[in-house]
Amino acid sequence: MDSLLQLSYLGKTNFIVAIKSLAILADKDDLVTSNALTEILGIESSFIRKVMAKLMREHIVEGFGGRYGGYRLLVNPEETTLYDIYVAIAKDAHSNDVVSEIDNMDQFILDIILESQQKIKEVLSAHSISDLANGR
Repeated sequence: MDSLLQLSYLGKTNFIVAIKSLAILADKDDLVTSNALTEILGIESSFIRKVMAKLMREHIVEGFGGRYGGYRLLVNPEETTLYDIYVAIAKDAHSNDVVSEIDNMDQFILDIILESQQKIKEVLSAHSISDLANGR
């Protein structure tokens, strides 16, 4: 997906919580509850559930409710890159409003952002969930 993605997702927000959660799931055979993720990551369970809901919509994880519920990884952690997760989390995060007039400065800013996005894609595509889980 080469559309403009919000760079703010690279902070300790949805993206970071997503990749850390997925690294934990990659190391577990059993379901992992949001409470377990909360304890491991030190992040509020409601925030974790919000991030996991996005990952469920993108068919990266599946979740089960109830007393014995939790989350399980659906994708191959060795083949799924951090860029794949970045795109899934950042999807629908930017405005689709079309600007009718772009001046020279707007175009220059857009060129810079697109160049930085390409660099982000290159770096994140070089690392998988499995790499993160194994500390590589």
